[in-house]
Amino acid sequence: MVKRLVQYLKGYVFFIFVILVFALINVVTTLLIPVLIGNAIDCIIDFNNVNFEQINKILFFIFLCILVGNIFGYLYEYMMSFVCEKVVIHLRCEVFNKILHLPLSYIDSHRHGDMVSLIISDIEQVSDGLLQGFKQLYRGIIMIIATLLFMFLIKWEVALIVILVTPLSLFVAWFISKKSHDYFTKQAKIKGELSGYILEMVTNQKNIKSFCYEETAIQRFEQINQDLYQIGINAQFISSTTNPSTRFVNGLVYALVGIVGAVFVVKDPLSFSVGMLSSFLSYANQYTKPFNEISGVVSEVQSAFASFKRIINLLDVDDEIDDGLKEIDLPVDHIKFENVNFSYQENQPLITDFNLTIEKGEKVAIVGPTGCGKTTMINLLLRYYDPVNGAIYIDDVNTLDIKKDNLRQAYGLVLQDTWIFKGTVKDNIAYAKQDASFEEVVKAAKLAHAHSFIKRLPNGYDTMISSNSGLSQGEKQLITIARLMMLKPDMVILDEATSSIDTRTEKKIVDAFNYMMNGRTSFIIAHRLSTVQEADKIIVMKSGHIMEIGNHKELLAKDGFYAKLYHQGIVDS
Repeated sequence: MVKRLVQYLKGYVFFIFVILVFALINVVTTLLIPVLIGNAIDCIIDFNNVNFEQINKILFFIFLCILVGNIFGYLYEYMMSFVCEKVVIHLRCEVFNKILHLPLSYIDSHRHGDMVSLIISDIEQVSDGLLQGFKQLYRGIIMIIATLLFMFLIKWEVALIVILVTPLSLFVAWFISKKSHDYFTKQAKIKGELSGYILEMVTNQKNIKSFCYEETAIQRFEQINQDLYQIGINAQFISSTTNPSTRFVNGLVYALVGIVGAVFVVKDPLSFSVGMLSSFLSYANQYTKPFNEISGVVSEVQSAFASFKRIINLLDVDDEIDDGLKEIDLPVDHIKFENVNFSYQENQPLITDFNLTIEKGEKVAIVGPTGCGKTTMINLLLRYYDPVNGAIYIDDVNTLDIKKDNLRQAYGLVLQDTWIFKGTVKDNIAYAKQDASFEEVVKAAKLAHAHSFIKRLPNGYDTMISSNSGLSQGEKQLITIARLMMLKPDMVILDEATSSIDTRTEKKIVDAFNYMMNGRTSFIIAHRLSTVQEADKIIVMKSGHIMEIGNHKELLAKDGFYAKLYHQGIVDS
């Protein structure tokens, strides 16, 4: 973990060098003060022969050391904060970029709330740990080395005592740190779990209320919260023993220095004066102080490293592989599924030996029971997932050989779960074409039959909206359909796109789509009959297999599975 963290600091070598210089100046000026005070004590130890001129000079230099030390101490704090925040910003951007390039299989198999927690809470924890830990550690190490040097220059025999006791302080800190690390790792994991659970509960309030799940949800939340509390208590309890333990050892060092130093003063006051003993005691305190300060932020650092480990685990996940080199020649003439097999989990096949050919301009409706493989077909078309066996061809070119971005740009997609981002209505519609003119946006909205309700909004097309802005599900869907109208793709995919819109609006949208899809290859997945009746080809699926293929009239005449769904008044069950 430390090596990985160092990699993020490589780009700031110059700043780290400047911080080192600032820290050295701050430490040296701080350590000169005890020497000057010791000299002042020696000047006044003999009341009958006080050198006031020398004392005035010493006081001036003490003031100068305090002034310079504080200035460079401030600069050290500022530069350290600057570097730490830069590293955190870089890390946050890298994590966000990573999430956008992860395979969809990874996104689908991990809790979204946990990933949100990782990019917000975990990185914030790393930020706090870096800022507090590095600030104390960096200056502390310099202080320890410089203090030892000063002590050896004054009296190496007494300094030797300090060095001999130091390993005990280090061992105590290491032992406690090792014990608390596991707890902080578990704490970071449970925090992610808690964030994921909260996100699930907040985004599914309608389902929770409809199933009267409130009490069960609260009980589950309290259980996770209790687990977090217990782990947090254990982590803090163990890490909190670091500071008093190191203070005990450091107090022992201070006492030994005082006793041994006093013996040297009594034996030979000329080589080791009272002023020198005073300086030495100050140095002993300065020497032990960094150990206390570092141990005081152990819990922050441990928690930061636990969070950093979670971040690194995400960053080490392989990006979505795109080994395609070819590009699609538009318009597409035909699409072919050839012996396609697919499963999300090993030994649980979802689609087996799937064969299908779609010609240019065909409207293809895919119907069947939930879990039969309808949406999976779309995922395979867009290469969100790749077949386990078999292949999908676009104009006789294997989709595995086509660049993913190029492939996906050929499709226009409308989902039942609408996506509205925070921005104006105009920006939401023009999302697929950033340089679109206002006239183009209005034209797309009219084609989607969204213009009339948009004009009724407080600021029309300049009204700020978001996923929680009070728009109805139907209105949100109209905006996403207008977005597709703006894109004018070569092929269109409608994944249950009209299931949340009233019948009257649906009729208008179907008419608009018929105009939009004229001459374009289109795939439709829907609950309602009105969205599939006009299809050129209806694919009836069950358990990953094609049960029937034909148009609406042909399938009714067969009196098979589709006819059964039709007579029940549904297409998708």
